[in-house]
Amino acid sequence: MKRNVSKFILAASLTVGIAVGGQCLASDSALAQSVSFDGGNGTKSNPYQISSAKQLKLVSKNLKASYVLKRDINLKGTKWKSIGSVSMNDMKKGNTSKSFSGSFDGDGHTISNFACVEEKGEIAVGFFEHNSGIIKDVTFKNVTSKGSSNSMSVGAVTGIDAGTTKNVSLVGKNKITGTNCVGGIAGGSMGASISNCKVKGTTIQVTGSNSFLDGLIIQCDKAECGGLIAGGGFNGSVKNCKASGTVVANGKEAVGLGGIGGCLQCMKEIKGNEATVTIRTKNAHAVGGLCGYAGMGDDGTGKVQKPCKITDCKVNVKIETKKATHVGGLVGTGLYYYGMEDRFNISNCSVKGSINGAVTPGTVAGRATGSKIKSCKINVKIDGKKSKNKVGKTSQLYQSADQYEEGSKKAAAYLLKNVKGSYTALFEKLCLPKYDKEWSKNTALCVGNDKADAAAAMLKASVTGSLYGQQAIDAYSKDSASMAFACGFIQGVTKFKFNGNKISGTDSNGATVFSHTYDFIGYDKENGLYEFQTKDANAGEFKYFLLKSDTPDTTYHIEFRYGSDLHALTEYMQGAYAYWMAAGILDNANEQMIYNCIRLFCVENLSEQK
Repeated sequence: MKRNVSKFILAASLTVGIAVGGQCLASDSALAQSVSFDGGNGTKSNPYQISSAKQLKLVSKNLKASYVLKRDINLKGTKWKSIGSVSMNDMKKGNTSKSFSGSFDGDGHTISNFACVEEKGEIAVGFFEHNSGIIKDVTFKNVTSKGSSNSMSVGAVTGIDAGTTKNVSLVGKNKITGTNCVGGIAGGSMGASISNCKVKGTTIQVTGSNSFLDGLIIQCDKAECGGLIAGGGFNGSVKNCKASGTVVANGKEAVGLGGIGGCLQCMKEIKGNEATVTIRTKNAHAVGGLCGYAGMGDDGTGKVQKPCKITDCKVNVKIETKKATHVGGLVGTGLYYYGMEDRFNISNCSVKGSINGAVTPGTVAGRATGSKIKSCKINVKIDGKKSKNKVGKTSQLYQSADQYEEGSKKAAAYLLKNVKGSYTALFEKLCLPKYDKEWSKNTALCVGNDKADAAAAMLKASVTGSLYGQQAIDAYSKDSASMAFACGFIQGVTKFKFNGNKISGTDSNGATVFSHTYDFIGYDKENGLYEFQTKDANAGEFKYFLLKSDTPDTTYHIEFRYGSDLHALTEYMQGAYAYWMAAGILDNANEQMIYNCIRLFCVENLSEQK
């Protein structure tokens, strides 16, 4: 999944900003110290003691101090201004000087009856707008928190949490509303440690709409990521939390909805969480009783991490949708991030409930590429019937309900639009010696360092065969161990150009081999091939083109077949084109696209072997 630029800035800036830290203005510190608290001096060993709403407000005057509640505080009738603040400009500069970086100990007390609204020029909403400190042992009750269409993150307790939040509860009647990263405890969790938190009686309302008619689902910063504990989480952890309530998205194409978190991405472990949740949405994407998105992959460092461990979680879920995709009782799907789908391994979890109206549902996961599920108790009905499908049967990485119907004429038109460009043979480029280390690095992820080189050699050999058609059939019938697919270009073509309905090819000297206009004639559902035909009488071996749904934006390469016999082109192991499937990469592909192709090929083919 592509990342939105503003979200990248948010993640990267928080990481940098937390490391640098912030300085409290001297005037603010002096003012806070002049106030008569019930006791304490603001140090960790002797925190300021708070017993009134007036004293509570003064936390904003010294964001680095330590505080402890001495009694319950009812804020009804009090206009509340969030503690700490953060603007988009702060994020761009890595400035966290206005973040709460101290310690807030509720000592078992409750803060109740308040509303949080977005301040002008700021991007997060919560009792603590931005936290990089410690919040613990406090209950919040009867909270309304609402962001505008520009809000990046909305929560009841923290708008953006980049610190530690533990033993915090949200009870009573609560409604949290926003367009992006909407959560009960934390709106956005950026490397935060969230543990032993509870949410009850809460409605998460994710607003806004998206449209993915061009076939790509992207991170959109609207109608995105809603969960009862955390809206959107990046790194950090969510452990031993318990939540009950409702998550609602009434707009079109919401993405990332879950009982605990809408998105719990790049987290090594998600453990011991429980959710009782009703999720109501229309044609959303990535919906799960535990979380919509989850998994580990490349978190931006260039190193592929081991799959996220999801263990000891319990979910009771009711999902009501209208053609939502990648929907699971526990997890929706892995997020597509830095060139690969994030992976997760689920074990010792239980899920029960119902999923109604989804397009690609699974009782455990909507999609689980490179992931494993074991030792789970499952009792989930799909559209009123028990199902044995732990994982949804998805046909593509990006999938949304208002996209084209698979195999339709409209789908074919979008496919041609998305493969526009000039292509050279994929594996001729990927198998160049200068990429050997990249192959070994990615195979090691799946089979270990000691077997990496052998696995890389095996994968390369499997797609660099030189035989096809009857020659391949004869050879492999005598020696099946030597079987390999030919994935290069045939009929003298070294470069293909796709330009809408016009497809052409040139030879090694740049001379035109063929150039024709093609019309969509059908869809081979069994093989997932879109069929095109030219009416030109001189087309010969270029009369038909059959394309898979791969595009440079989704899998970094394309796959296709061409020839004069349509029936033979639909057979992989028989006929004139047996053991051949052309694979191409953009002629101007940069190194990162090549690395992404190698990684995708290794992970998809070896992920179950370690």
